[in-house]
Amino acid sequence: MSLCINPRCPQPQHPENNSRPSCAACGSSLLVQGRYRVMRLISHQSGFGRVYEAYEGNVPKVLKVLKESYNENPKVVELFRREAQVLGQLRHPGVPRVEAKGYFHYFAKDSTEPSHCLVMEKIDGPNLKQWMVQQGNHPISQQQAILWLAQLTDVLHLVHQQNYFHRDIKPENIMLRSSGQLVLVDFGAAREVTQTYLAQLGDSGITTVSSAGYTPPEQEQGQAVPQSDFYALGRTLIYLLTAKLPNDPGIYDSRTNQFGWRQYAPQISADLADLIDQLTAPAAANRPQNTAAILKRLAQLRSHPTPALTPPSDPKATPAWPVTTLNPQARRHPLWPWLLALALALPLGGYLLQRFGLLRLPSLAQFSIRETRVTAAGTLRGHQGEIKDLLLLNDGKTLITAGTDRSLRLWDLSRGQLIRTLGQHSNVVKALAVTTDQTMLISAGDDRTIRFWALPSGQPRGQIANAHPAPINALTVSNNNQHLASADGSGLIKLWPLGSSPQPRAMEAGQRSWQAEGTVNDLRFRRDDRWLTSGGKSLQLWPLANLDKGGTPTPRTLQGHTSFINQLAISEDDQTLISASADQTIRLWQIDSGVQQAVLEGHQSYVNSLAIEGADLWSADQDGTILVWDLRRQKPVRRIQGFDRDIWRFVLQSPSTLITIGGEQPQVYLWRLPGGQP
Repeated sequence: MSLCINPRCPQPQHPENNSRPSCAACGSSLLVQGRYRVMRLISHQSGFGRVYEAYEGNVPKVLKVLKESYNENPKVVELFRREAQVLGQLRHPGVPRVEAKGYFHYFAKDSTEPSHCLVMEKIDGPNLKQWMVQQGNHPISQQQAILWLAQLTDVLHLVHQQNYFHRDIKPENIMLRSSGQLVLVDFGAAREVTQTYLAQLGDSGITTVSSAGYTPPEQEQGQAVPQSDFYALGRTLIYLLTAKLPNDPGIYDSRTNQFGWRQYAPQISADLADLIDQLTAPAAANRPQNTAAILKRLAQLRSHPTPALTPPSDPKATPAWPVTTLNPQARRHPLWPWLLALALALPLGGYLLQRFGLLRLPSLAQFSIRETRVTAAGTLRGHQGEIKDLLLLNDGKTLITAGTDRSLRLWDLSRGQLIRTLGQHSNVVKALAVTTDQTMLISAGDDRTIRFWALPSGQPRGQIANAHPAPINALTVSNNNQHLASADGSGLIKLWPLGSSPQPRAMEAGQRSWQAEGTVNDLRFRRDDRWLTSGGKSLQLWPLANLDKGGTPTPRTLQGHTSFINQLAISEDDQTLISASADQTIRLWQIDSGVQQAVLEGHQSYVNSLAIEGADLWSADQDGTILVWDLRRQKPVRRIQGFDRDIWRFVLQSPSTLITIGGEQPQVYLWRLPGGQP
């Protein structure tokens, strides 16, 4: 349903609007700014404006429109415009992106008074309240809490530097990208002087921004300060760590106004609990002075981990261990030996436990995992922002990285030195690919341009500008070197004829495109190039065998994952697709039939990265753990720990050296593995 945003339209949801360029009720244009078609009203209670979902082609956007009652107030109009200006400057993955012309005027038909509009990126993912429900309302771990607190504090650091503060931090206003990055949304209240100014106006239609349980006392009185954000941030962390809302009687006594939450978060250390208590201090003066102080405390927590809090003695406060599918972590659960003994002693009992999904009996191999710890072997420094992708060339010593500082960097691992920097992109570089003969590097990202570079010289060899209507997330080259596939955040997949050397004009003329079900994070060709696989919001197989005959391939959608797919891999025998997901599982699929072969469980956080090494699968997660699996037996054989940060992507340089990217610092990390591969 196309909506009319004319504030005086008598029927903005006229049923004929879908097939018309202008509103059937008032005649106003339905294509806002000549680009955006408004589809639905999200909220009319967001600060000064109404919030809509709009589409630019197939790309979803968020459109905010200033309520007409404020049009005559130059101060409010300036604050609305200033919000667009500030958000446009905050080039950070934790903030919705606003383009340079994101703020504009819309004129309804026969109106001389404009509607003030702001369009921004729509985050394709759940908010943290929804995410907790999806995950079964299980409290998060200390590692996850530290990671997320650091991400949000990093966002607030940028916001506060612009002399703004958010004023409405809560789980519903924090969204989760498929990459695991948190995004702070709803900046409608993020104005430093808004409440002071409105109090002077005496406008009875405006109230202080308040979210029960998350809003600090001083903000309830209309006196918000930057440290007010810290209080709301701390209350949000308490919810995530306890799975209890701030007004839950288990943690809040309204008669005494006492807030006791620690006993419900026994998985965290006293030092982290102390930091959260400081964030939520009743008086703003007793909270951390600024974001830098919080980040410093978090760095200390990472470098000097302390034991978790003592579990509560009150049995009512002790969460019961759930009866779940046993996995490599199951030996932590005191309940499983009793269930196993029952199953072994009573064949019928064992049958029933398995039949109704209460227990899957593990093989002994599941509990004979080799434990390994890495040691730090060095870092590569040079990037000025988060590193988004890396690849290692076949020579085993040339590493290529790309990141948010708009650059690509080539490194000589044998000397630990930067070879050269490639810097023609105008925005974040997210994806890298290389031709099969290793003579051409390909890069793409948020500037929507695909660029080609000669190897090893790094000389530019052309570009395809505006290759996609949305930021490009993934690139891959076919094994016969004939095609380049690219995919973006809207789910649009394009197949470009590559040939022996890229000719951008010919590639544009010969490109094919089709639409996936939601955002795409990764692409892989099967080794025989008969299938292209895409993973993101959905997991799909695209048949390419008869592509030369024309038409659009009909995809096969594989059902099973309950969250976003972060990376894909193809087994060396070319028969199995492997998918890693934010649902903490890895799934194996028979490519030709699309049948799920196995679910590999064992990770305790998002599985971000995969690598195939012979008959072994290596997988890395957000908690900084790598598991090595025997694909033939579909069992884990090795757990690698000792990483002091999360792992977003990794490559195995040799049997004894791992290379990872992830964490807060813009560095490449080298790790030494004892004893080589399993």
